[in-house]
Amino acid sequence: MSVAKYLWVAIVKYLRTLIKIFSNSDEWSEITVDELFDRVNSDQPPLLLDVRFAEEFNDGYGHIQGARSIPILELKTKLEELDSFKDEEIVTMCPGGGMSLVAVDILTEAGFKDTKSLHGGTDLWNKSGYPTIKS
Repeated sequence: MSVAKYLWVAIVKYLRTLIKIFSNSDEWSEITVDELFDRVNSDQPPLLLDVRFAEEFNDGYGHIQGARSIPILELKTKLEELDSFKDEEIVTMCPGGGMSLVAVDILTEAGFKDTKSLHGGTDLWNKSGYPTIKS
């Protein structure tokens, strides 16, 4: 693993800690990669909201089939696109879970009722051997 990757992982873990301390984290819930795999293959899968940067979504190990890409820096300006999902289950994801917790906070503040963050992020999804696709 490169130095940049180690730094990124450290930053994400630090952000997760700060977010849980200073936000309304009691309103959040997380979903494990195993639970998400089952939910994705159910009759009523959740909306998968991938908040990684576009390059990460399209390249590397790819993304979960059916996931919608809205980078975290664009989420607040694109909330209107998600209005029809306000009462639906939404699972947010990023590489390690830090940005997806921020996304859950943004969505919750905007009135979305059932938001979850993918615990361990897309990195853990990939390490667990679950399928991804590339654009």
